[in-house]
Amino acid sequence: MKGRKISNRPDALKFSKIKELIHPLLLKAFSSKTTGNLIVDGQLPNCDNYLIVANHLCIEDIPTLAQAVKKHFYLLVSDEDKGTIDGIGLSLNGVEWVHRLDKESRQTAFKNGVEILKRGEIFAMYPEATWNLSPNALIMDMNYGCIRMALEAGVPLLPVVSFFFGEERHTKIGNLYYPSSDLKKSIGELRDIMATLVFCEIEENYERNYNKNESIMCSKEDGKNSYYEKRSNIPDNYWDEYVSKKYDAYERARSDKNGVREFESQFIFTPKTVEYQFFQEFNSVTTENEGKYIIRRITSEKKGYEGFSFGEEEEKESFGFGYNEKVLKKELKR
Repeated sequence: MKGRKISNRPDALKFSKIKELIHPLLLKAFSSKTTGNLIVDGQLPNCDNYLIVANHLCIEDIPTLAQAVKKHFYLLVSDEDKGTIDGIGLSLNGVEWVHRLDKESRQTAFKNGVEILKRGEIFAMYPEATWNLSPNALIMDMNYGCIRMALEAGVPLLPVVSFFFGEERHTKIGNLYYPSSDLKKSIGELRDIMATLVFCEIEENYERNYNKNESIMCSKEDGKNSYYEKRSNIPDNYWDEYVSKKYDAYERARSDKNGVREFESQFIFTPKTVEYQFFQEFNSVTTENEGKYIIRRITSEKKGYEGFSFGEEEEKESFGFGYNEKVLKKELKR
């Protein structure tokens, strides 16, 4: 299957043999964009044709995924950084660029992703669509696109998740997942699999550092050790500093954090179900002032969220993230 000639070949597949040859060199270049030691748990499947779905946390996600997988693969990437040095490096490796605000671009990227998979290559994407900076969601809700792509290409999905602990990066490679035609059920199962992998990474990190960090506690649950961090030892501004550090490492966001936050909030997937919408409204307190909705979300963040626009630090007094206020405001206006 691999290497067959096809019409309307995606640009990502041009000079594919050269891209495979230079991949080891680019892998070294990608490695220079990361911090800390990478520890990989799990093995790649024996087959050479699947869709990688990875979680999305920070600017180091792409080079970390490349290091963990090692094999050459093609990647779906938003085109905001297409003209940068990093973007050029990604193009040399093989990238399907997508303009997330353009419906036609999204449709073309989907079609090309399917074609790359049908050609027998490995393709990868981040179905959360934006960084997960929520203080309480292991994996954000994901769009069904990855399920549809795998079904149309006739390939399984491979969940791969990474988490960053100080100077260490940990990546878990899961087992192949075969979706059904029930998109809602399949994306729910896939998200649960990925969230479980992230949870295991966090728990294993606590276990590794149990005798090294006095903040980490251990209790017996059904005869098994359960590790957790003592909340009173976590600084009040921990999450604000964590998120700010992620943005400071990203050149596009460094000078305009609120602007990037507002732009990225558009891509947080909101399930279009009555149950989810009820929860969104039930979990919020809303008031109207001169035609503008003020939303105070009940969250684990300090004072929740309050403001006219997304990311008003001076009013919000916190730098949390992980909910789509714009979607909720549109729904409330109906």
